[in-house]
Amino acid sequence: MIRPLALVPFLTLLCSVISVGSGQQIRTFSPKAYPAASFHVSRHDYPVGNYTVRIIQAKRAYEVSSPPPSVCRAWLEVREGDKVLRQAYFDDIDAVGGYYGLFLPKDQPLKDYFVVLKEGDYDGRLLLVGVDGSLTNIAGGEFFLTEDKRYLIGSHSSDYESLIVFDLLRRRMAIDGAAEKLPSVGDWYMDDTGYFFTEDAADADLANAQKKSVAIYRLDLEHLKVRADKVAPPQLATTRKKEIIPWRRSSDCTSVP
Repeated sequence: MIRPLALVPFLTLLCSVISVGSGQQIRTFSPKAYPAASFHVSRHDYPVGNYTVRIIQAKRAYEVSSPPPSVCRAWLEVREGDKVLRQAYFDDIDAVGGYYGLFLPKDQPLKDYFVVLKEGDYDGRLLLVGVDGSLTNIAGGEFFLTEDKRYLIGSHSSDYESLIVFDLLRRRMAIDGAAEKLPSVGDWYMDDTGYFFTEDAADADLANAQKKSVAIYRLDLEHLKVRADKVAPPQLATTRKKEIIPWRRSSDCTSVP
């Protein structure tokens, strides 16, 4: 049955949908749908190899719950000239008390990928645009790289910070902490053995002088496993913390570089 035009959902007025050769639906941005009185719209283009990454974000100028986006809507497009090849589209990003929108690292850490972090909705995503025009969208959040830049190591930005280890060479998840039901990630450390993390809930134990040992979880990259271990608080206090990649977060839901 054909519906009368008046009953077409308002969402269809905000962005039209087209298909590309792979069958992926592309939701095109329509400036007229986001008037300046209601939205702060920002856009920026970044060259990646022979391609362009375009990031567009539309942020509500005032609080409203309906229709979406109630807070933030975002597009990441992989473009070749005027053609959109691939896209990551986030219809209505909820702030949920933290950062929200698409963010860039202060400096891109990889030569073969352009990295973007989506935050909000209790569902962080890492968007990796390859110099070949590919787009990889994985659960993620803040991270660091191994010394050889083979692995991306971090956690899923959500209400439970589960471990992620992504193999950049093979373009696949090497360790999925949520699937393997591993402990929530707290702080990362590095010693002569390698990388390890404390459990998120256990970080408060470090201030307890009576604590004889703290549970840690060592990362075995050779066998792609995680094994439980223990360390004395004084030893942990003198072990070097592993720093994460720093991010630009001057404002939520904006594409201004």
